[in-house]
Amino acid sequence: MVMAGLATVVLGGCRNDEPAAAGGPEAAGAAGGTEAAPSPELTGSAELRCLIEGSPWHVSTTDLETQLQGVMRGIDVTGVHMTGDQTLTVTPALKATFTDGITTTITADLGGGMTMRVIQRHSGTASGGWQADGNTLTPQGAWTGGIKIDSKVTINGRSANAPIPVPENPLGDVPMTYTCVDGVLNLQAQGSPFVYLFR
Repeated sequence: MVMAGLATVVLGGCRNDEPAAAGGPEAAGAAGGTEAAPSPELTGSAELRCLIEGSPWHVSTTDLETQLQGVMRGIDVTGVHMTGDQTLTVTPALKATFTDGITTTITADLGGGMTMRVIQRHSGTASGGWQADGNTLTPQGAWTGGIKIDSKVTINGRSANAPIPVPENPLGDVPMTYTCVDGVLNLQAQGSPFVYLFR
C-alpha cells in the first residue's frame, strides 16, 4: 500500500445478511424474541467508535510526501509530490474499503549531471473485513479487489516502464495498528515504515 492508504468508489453487490424485517410484529415473535448482537461502534472503545464514525477517511498526501522523502536515504531527493486521493471507508460491522487513486512524482539528483524522475500511479479498490483487538485490526475472511501500481522512470529524458509486482490482496494479509482521536486516524500496516494519516 503507498496505500499511498488510499475518488470514492461505491462497490456494487454488497449483501445484507440481516433477516428481512417483513411481516411486522408477528415475524419478530416467530424469531423467539432474540436480540441482535450489538454492533462494534456501540460496544467498542472510543477509538473504535472514532474509526467508524469518522468514515469515510481521506489520507493526508502532504504528510505522506514528507514521510516518503525522509525514508529515501542514499539518494538526493529534490522533490516529492502527490496528487489524487486515497480513501478508507469502515462500516459498523468493520468492513473496510480502501480506494487508491494517488499519483506520486519523485525527482532526484543522481550526480554527474543525471536527473531521475519516478512517476508512480496507484489505482483500484480493495475491500474486506477486520476484527478489532485493542488497537490492532486483523483481516478476517477473503478480501476482494486490489491496488495496482504502475511506475515510469525517466533519467535525463530517457524513460522506461517499471511495473511493481504486488500480492493480489496484500491488505487482506497484513494486520494494522491504529489510533483515532478527534477526527484524526493514524493507520500503520505491520512491517511498514509509513504511518498513514487520515482525516
